[in-house]
Amino acid sequence: MKQVFFIVSFLLLPFVAVFFTATVLHAENTPKSEIEKQIDAIAGYEIDTRKVIGLSIGIAKGDDVLLAKGYGLANVELDVPATANTVYRIGSISKQFTSAAVLLLVDQKVIFLDDPLTKYLPDYPMQKHVVTIRHLLEHTSGVKDFTRLPSYRKEIRNDASQEEVLARFQNEPFDFKPGEKHQYCNSGYFLLGLVVERASNQSFNKFLETRVFKALGLTQTYCDNNSLIIPNRANCYSRWGGFLRNARYVSLKQTVGAGHMAATVGDLLIWQRGLVSHRLLRTESWKDMSTPGKLNNGKPHRYGLGLFIRKLGNHSVIRHGGGISGFRAELAYFPHANAARIVDKIARQLFPKPKAGKATEP
Repeated sequence: MKQVFFIVSFLLLPFVAVFFTATVLHAENTPKSEIEKQIDAIAGYEIDTRKVIGLSIGIAKGDDVLLAKGYGLANVELDVPATANTVYRIGSISKQFTSAAVLLLVDQKVIFLDDPLTKYLPDYPMQKHVVTIRHLLEHTSGVKDFTRLPSYRKEIRNDASQEEVLARFQNEPFDFKPGEKHQYCNSGYFLLGLVVERASNQSFNKFLETRVFKALGLTQTYCDNNSLIIPNRANCYSRWGGFLRNARYVSLKQTVGAGHMAATVGDLLIWQRGLVSHRLLRTESWKDMSTPGKLNNGKPHRYGLGLFIRKLGNHSVIRHGGGISGFRAELAYFPHANAARIVDKIARQLFPKPKAGKATEP
């Protein structure tokens, strides 16, 4: 059977990238025109109701691109339309790239998942705990998440060094004993970026660019930086006080490893295809990424290595969301789902059945 890759990207208030990879069942012969009609209606409604400023959407069946299209604006002040090539910040979707970077080194036997963090960061104060690479990848380390600290909102604009970011949380008490709980932790993925640097002897960004982006042909995926000139990069916005405004500056140096990347929907499609077809990682490593981990008591949680593993109705879904100033993102992979049914479900949510006597949105 062929596969369908269905991507939806919303910019502002958020950018949401929803990426579906679904085995096609009864949707094999769905006309391109019908798919485009449904997506046009969904995108148009979101923009007309001012839920978003712009969207970029792409759908492919196998290697056949069925739809690649932008809606609304990528830059309001310059009246620049969003297109299939618009580059958006993807927030914590970056974490699966970090996980893949670690697993590339695992495949080469440079890193082992049960290595202690102190093998790579020997000066990290462990407070009598043992934190492994697996703990960090699964968000079960107990390390304090620096984005939850009261000072974070005040410091988010600062272009802090690695040492300055580390200093914010490394001496904080652990939230729990490693492996006892699953608790989302940006600090863990910041640490994983440092682990990759130590193990590979190159900067984390350079490792991603040469070993991941280049390997998969991701020509519109970036380690974002406010000073870089990135073609087709969308501006970021927020709406507060009743007005649309440029979103406030966020230092991406603080988000390295956890949420510092930007990409197009087309590159996200290539990325997901590369993972599931084992073009980047060994089959065993993709299985590790997409399999729920277990706590110390043997109870499974709903996170693999950089990915949430959940259910949407009867469908299994492997996904991750992301949020960063002005953008929201969601990347979801449905390994066994009917693509047409998913599109119809989205449409029904956006266009609920009208109550008697009441008009609905066109």
